[in-house]
Amino acid sequence: MPGDEEVRRLLAGCDETQRLAITTPATPLLVVAGAGSGKTRVLTRRIARRVLDGSAVAAHVLALTFTRRAAGELRARLRALGLADPVAAGTFHALALRELRNIAADRGDRPPVVLDSKTRLLAGLVPPARHDLLATIAAEIDWAKARRIAPEAYPAAATAAGRPSVAGRARVAELFAAYESEKRKRRVLDFDDLLTTLATRIEQDRDVASMQRWRFRHLFVDELQDVSPSQLRLLHAWLGGREDLCAVGDPHQAIYAWSGAEPGVLSSFAEHFPGASVVHLDANYRSSPQVVAVATAALHGPDAARRALVPTTRSDGSVPTITCFTSDADERAGVVAALRRTSRPGRRWSCSAVLARTNAQLAELRRSFDDAGIPSRTGAAGGLLARPEVRSVLARAHDRSNVAAFYALVDDLDLDLRAAGSGQAGTGSEADPEAREALESLAALAHEYRDEDPHPTL
Repeated sequence: MPGDEEVRRLLAGCDETQRLAITTPATPLLVVAGAGSGKTRVLTRRIARRVLDGSAVAAHVLALTFTRRAAGELRARLRALGLADPVAAGTFHALALRELRNIAADRGDRPPVVLDSKTRLLAGLVPPARHDLLATIAAEIDWAKARRIAPEAYPAAATAAGRPSVAGRARVAELFAAYESEKRKRRVLDFDDLLTTLATRIEQDRDVASMQRWRFRHLFVDELQDVSPSQLRLLHAWLGGREDLCAVGDPHQAIYAWSGAEPGVLSSFAEHFPGASVVHLDANYRSSPQVVAVATAALHGPDAARRALVPTTRSDGSVPTITCFTSDADERAGVVAALRRTSRPGRRWSCSAVLARTNAQLAELRRSFDDAGIPSRTGAAGGLLARPEVRSVLARAHDRSNVAAFYALVDDLDLDLRAAGSGQAGTGSEADPEAREALESLAALAHEYRDEDPHPTL
């Protein structure tokens, strides 16, 4: 059979359950992949196996990811596995926008215009004295739309879900309705509208449905636990009752329920997709036995013991410790003390990492490190677009036409990074690792977007 040798190569180094997930002909298929179990390896190799053995065509593969970065990594891995033809890979929102643009172009219609700022539109609906609540109101609207909740149903749904009521639920519902009305007047869509608009077009227009389902015949979904009801609706629309679906997820890594995700889709997968098969990946290849033991103990789900991760690494690691503090200041002092305890001759400070939940906490920690004479750099300080070197690169493309500007931007980024790598002056990143990291992030984003959309704009 053509491709047999390539398939054997794909399976090299895979364990038994990984091989099963890669090779089983079963569809729909759910792969429940615990942390460190080789989720991305299985997903990419299943796609590659399907293409190489002829059971799928690369041009008709749709791979849905949660982030652009994940989409870029997936495409890069597929190229490394020998797939010459690219697959369609991207986030639900990015792919929905692309398809809506394509539909508009095919029919000579006005292309969709995406709202550039939800809070800016809301600012015109909220008194200036309450502008401190704009971000909270915008987040509530995002949650409601992801959950497919109409403005009039928001108060009851928000109460049932225990959502914050700082702005008043009835008032948020009023602003939600006004926000939707203002968008219609301006003829713009927000990101959630992209999903519902495309799903509606597929559901109600036979020609659109036929073209979309002809284009996307083999569907793959990463991080299924982070999919919202709006995204799930679009997934069903794309499938149209067909069964060629493989989804990967882990209920214990569901961290986006606050923004509207529906992690319960994993446990109800067979209800959404009748006849589904399930493969569990339980071997952890990433962490020491000590870390796996702590993680397993922290999982309080009803099946935590039954589906416990199995450590595979042979080397022991240090036992994680938990320390409680009475105040933020005491916590920062404790972190400084812990870093000093790990410091010794020959060990670089860069061997240590400090993670925090918010950028505000990172800023306070960095001040404490400065006071203690501990060198540090913050990889997530502020937004990417706030970085001066990023703004400088974008400014160079400001006066050029859209498509030309985007490709010029990518070329500029590549040149800047090569100059930084060779120590040449010009970007400032050669002496500032944070600047280089920001440029690398922007370059990766630009390359991923260029791969995803053949007609990019800036």
